[in-house]
Amino acid sequence: MPPQRFSPVCMVVILTVCGGSVRPAVGSPLDDGLRHLRSEDVLTADAAVEELIPLGSAAVDSLLPLLEDPARDVRAGAIRALGRIGDSRATAPLLRQLEASLAGTEPDTFADRYHRILLIRALGRMGESEAQSALRGVALTGDAFERAHAGISLFLIGEESGYDLVLKSLGDPSPAIRSLTAEGLAESRSRRSRELLLRAAADSEWVVRDAAFQSLSRWLGHEAVEQAFRAGAKDPSWYVRQTVEDVRRAASAAGN
Repeated sequence: MPPQRFSPVCMVVILTVCGGSVRPAVGSPLDDGLRHLRSEDVLTADAAVEELIPLGSAAVDSLLPLLEDPARDVRAGAIRALGRIGDSRATAPLLRQLEASLAGTEPDTFADRYHRILLIRALGRMGESEAQSALRGVALTGDAFERAHAGISLFLIGEESGYDLVLKSLGDPSPAIRSLTAEGLAESRSRRSRELLLRAAADSEWVVRDAAFQSLSRWLGHEAVEQAFRAGAKDPSWYVRQTVEDVRRAASAAGN
């Protein structure tokens, strides 16, 4: 008797009944990224932002409605992705959300402040001058962390007041403010940014120096930066020494 043969449909039924699994259909990169953005797994949802960014402008129309999504983390992911993509279509919606947040009369929740900071950073990354007025308002009325983020965003946009705000943040009594400022300067390629980071690399607190060396990685090879890295290799903090080593190793692997 010849061996029994089964159609593809029968095979699916047999696998299902017997406890086997059928590989789920794979969607487009955009569909997959949007689905992952809604994942309850924090790491999956966070990685979804990185999946969506390379899609660029093609993802914008799908991301914009998510700014009003009832799920906090979905809104946060959309803000982050739109800021990194940098399409000008997102400027007005992001700005409206920031202005509405600033005009709110209810006491802020942690989620309110978190989304406001994400909006501040997204508008700075996009570099649109329309955001300057709102960001200057944050710099005047926000708390210390909001002021620091607003200063970074104004600096990235090219607003002169942003430089003064960043300089002030790097001199703030709180190491947390100085550290986040050094971290934010990584997004600027300007000479002034490099000079500010070299100053931060000599900060009294290791956490600030550590952030500065990570942000200085793009300038390896520059004489002053190389001098700072040689000093960093002998830093009293193991964490800073490790960061200096890791940055050099990554640069070497990239052929820089």
